[in-house]
Amino acid sequence: MDLPSCLKTLMIFHKVFIIFFFVGSTGSTSENRKPRLVHISIGNEETSSMIIMWSTVSRTGCRVFYDISDKLQFSIEGNVSKLLEDNWNARSYIHRAELTNLEANQTYFYQVSCEYGDEVFKSDIFMFKTLSNDKEQTVKLLVYGDMGSKSGKLTLSALQDELSTGQYQAIFHNGDFGYDLDSNGGSVGDEFLDMIQPIAAQFPYMTSPGNHELAHDLHHYRLRFSMPGTPWPMPFEKLWYSFDIGLVHFISFSSEVYFIHNQDFTCKQYDWLLEDLTIANQNREQTPWIIALGHRPMYCTNSNLDDCTPHFWGQWVKRGLEDLFYAMGVDLVIEAHEHSYERLWPVYHSDVIQHSYLHPRAPVHIISGAAGNSEGVDLTGFSSSWSAFRAGESSKNSYGRLSVVNKTHLHFDQISAITKDVLDQFWIVQENHGPFLQNVDCKNGTVLPEFCTCPLPIRFVTLLILFTSGIVIVIVLSIMFCCYSCRCCYFCLNNIRTCAHISGSWMNRRRQYRHQQLQQNTDIEDNFLVYQPTESIDSFDMFVH
Repeated sequence: MDLPSCLKTLMIFHKVFIIFFFVGSTGSTSENRKPRLVHISIGNEETSSMIIMWSTVSRTGCRVFYDISDKLQFSIEGNVSKLLEDNWNARSYIHRAELTNLEANQTYFYQVSCEYGDEVFKSDIFMFKTLSNDKEQTVKLLVYGDMGSKSGKLTLSALQDELSTGQYQAIFHNGDFGYDLDSNGGSVGDEFLDMIQPIAAQFPYMTSPGNHELAHDLHHYRLRFSMPGTPWPMPFEKLWYSFDIGLVHFISFSSEVYFIHNQDFTCKQYDWLLEDLTIANQNREQTPWIIALGHRPMYCTNSNLDDCTPHFWGQWVKRGLEDLFYAMGVDLVIEAHEHSYERLWPVYHSDVIQHSYLHPRAPVHIISGAAGNSEGVDLTGFSSSWSAFRAGESSKNSYGRLSVVNKTHLHFDQISAITKDVLDQFWIVQENHGPFLQNVDCKNGTVLPEFCTCPLPIRFVTLLILFTSGIVIVIVLSIMFCCYSCRCCYFCLNNIRTCAHISGSWMNRRRQYRHQQLQQNTDIEDNFLVYQPTESIDSFDMFVH
């Protein structure tokens, strides 16, 4: 039996659709199953370990194959953790493996391989170089903050050019990744990590958390990254760590502990910092430089109301950490958050200690948070004596280059990714590394300095609660004042508009009350006047007018 021509045509289209869908989905599945979003970070043993991280679309067994040649004879199995269920648009399975017992200052090749049943899917082959044990080497890092998955592409291109020179040991991204890692069901986090893979898969990509990572208790940040000295997934109460490269002791701290609901973390971090800095000071002959990195600045001159601008409810990071960093002799503090660049003179308690960087006797602060974001540039505002240099619009898509040349000389410059120009540069010369306070001892002294204990944990959340409570108290007192002064409790409870009008001109109304004959509508009990209306509220409005 012959089928109608229209039905034959429909069947042909159906077969074509099936073939097209099958081929397309097969290719898509093949590509999706490849391990992607590969990036690395320094391991627990700085010169002999490296952490490898990647993502897959489903839970599967993966291994990292590695070697000093592309033969990849060694392998290690990775661990896996899953993003929250609401990340419907992300490669939700995050994997981590730590390569250990590596040779220092050695180039390694590696490849991630994942099995799906009988099929094996592999990443590209990447390479990295382990850190050197040489304490006399020049330490060079690229540093920046606030880089988005779209606006940061221009900066990324410049970073690739920088890293191709082979001069750098690591990268430090100082908070605010992608804008935001959890956005659009987690796809923005995937886009960002995919964007940085060309550099982050070959150079340790070190991080600190920013305010744009706060969602879901920093869930994406804690799973997508792994840093030395911390378990993985990184615990909410341990988002700080330190590591050494050559002559430098780097400290990554979390400025976000001052802006989250659990204020106990402020003192947990503080106590850890105190212990870490105490040990670092005992080793300053071998590792003289101490550099701290965290997202939100202690100082800034931007035209906004961020925590770093001087206003009575702000500067929580400054209140929490400045005394400790000063006492322990932190040489340089690198921050971000402000979408601009700014360099400070050596400063302590808002006082300029000196107008030079020759043997400074207080920490030097740098703000480099303009690597390319979706929110635009933060313009400079008021001027201050402690601000040595600042760049607003010209700092758009810029990054910093940190070079520690030897025990006494450190160089920093800020580079525009757009023009390739040097926006700012300066040297710190320090021959007297150590605490800026004399006789620093938090263990053996009879009278301990104030910085030896965590400051009183009154933080941003506490202030917000107190402020809100204050508003509620003012409102309640206002209503009580209205009720008592206007003798209008009935209207206070039943018509706020009327009460507001009455309380606004209470003196006149009290004068009217004295001259009106209200005996038939009032009861006087114990000298307290209670008004019992017999007319509507509208008629009372006419009366008081």
